[in-house]
Amino acid sequence: MSRLPLCIFSEAKDLQDGLFGNVFYHTYQILPYLYDSKILPAWEIRASQYGSAPDFVTIPGSLDLAYTPPQGPYRKISLSELRRQQGKILGNDWSKLNRIWNTYFKIPPRVLDRADAVEAFRAGRALGVHYRGNDKLTTLDDSNPVTQETYLTLVRDFLAQRSDFDFIFAATDEFSFVQKLRSSINLPVVNLGEVEFHKAKLQTIPPSEKTDRAILDCVLLSRCHCVIETSSALPSFAKVFNPDLEIYRCAASKLFADVPYFPVAYIPPLPVKNPESLAILRASMEGDWTYDTRMDKYKRPFTARRRKPLRQAALIVAYSLGARTVIETLVDASNRRIRAKLSQSTQG
Repeated sequence: MSRLPLCIFSEAKDLQDGLFGNVFYHTYQILPYLYDSKILPAWEIRASQYGSAPDFVTIPGSLDLAYTPPQGPYRKISLSELRRQQGKILGNDWSKLNRIWNTYFKIPPRVLDRADAVEAFRAGRALGVHYRGNDKLTTLDDSNPVTQETYLTLVRDFLAQRSDFDFIFAATDEFSFVQKLRSSINLPVVNLGEVEFHKAKLQTIPPSEKTDRAILDCVLLSRCHCVIETSSALPSFAKVFNPDLEIYRCAASKLFADVPYFPVAYIPPLPVKNPESLAILRASMEGDWTYDTRMDKYKRPFTARRRKPLRQAALIVAYSLGARTVIETLVDASNRRIRAKLSQSTQG
C-alpha cells in the first residue's frame, strides 16, 4: 500500500513575524530537501500576521503553488519539525535557488497585474530604494540602525556615480522617508503609498491586503535596474525573484544564531567613494557576518548545506524513535545559549 501524500503545516502561533524574514524564510529552508527528494506536497502554512481568521492560512494564498497539489487524506508534518530534521542553510547560488523557489511557488496573477499597471516601469530604468525603519532603528540584534538622513547621504553618493536611471522606485515602512527622498533627489520618485507597519499593535488593514502589498513592492524591486536597501528581508527576496538583479545593502547582516541570515547576508555592500559615505558605512556595517573569519566557508558559492550534519542526522534518528519532546527542549535551550553568547559579545 502506498504512503499518503505529504502536507506541510504550521499553526498561526508558529509564525508571528515578518512575511519574508519569517514566513517565507522558514518555508524556504526546507525547499532544497523537497526539491532533491522530488516531493511536491500540499501546504497549510498559517501565520498570525498575514493569514485571515479563522484559519490564518497564508500559503497557499499569499503565493500560488506552481503545481497541482495532491489530494487528501494526508500524512501531515509540521514545518518546524521538518526544519529541524531537514532544514538547510541557504546560500548564494541565486540561479539555482530561484529555480528551486519557482518549482514550488509563483506570484499570484492579481499581484502581477498590479505590478504591470505601474506605467513608469514600461518606459524607463529604475533605481529601487528600500528603507526599513521603525523597530530596525532601536535594535542591534540583526543589523545596525540607519537613519533616514544618513541613508539619503548614501543614495545621493551612489547616484553621483551613476547616471543610468530614469526614476526611483521607493518602498518603505516609514512614509516620511518618501517625502525626504523627493526633496533630496532630482529624479522622479514613484511610490505606491503609505503602508502600515507590520508589527503595529493596532492593525487596520486586512491581512490579505497587507500581504499583497508587501509582495507587490518586492516584485517591483525585482524589476528595477538596480536596488539599494538598508538591511531587510523584503528587498533581498527581490534577488530570489530575479537572480540577475544588481542589488546592494547599506547595513550589517549579523549572524542568525550561528549562520548567515538568508537572503540579506549575501547582498554585497553599497560601493561608495565619498569620505562621509565611507564613514557611514564603516559604522553601519559593524558586526557584519563577513568580518568573522569562522564564516569564510559561507562566502564561497553554494546553494544549500545541511546544518551540522551529524547533529541533524542524530535528530532524524531520535525523532523516529519518539524522542521529540526531549529533543525540542534541548534544541530550544541550545538556541537560547547561542543568542545569549552573541548578545554578550556584541555588548562587549
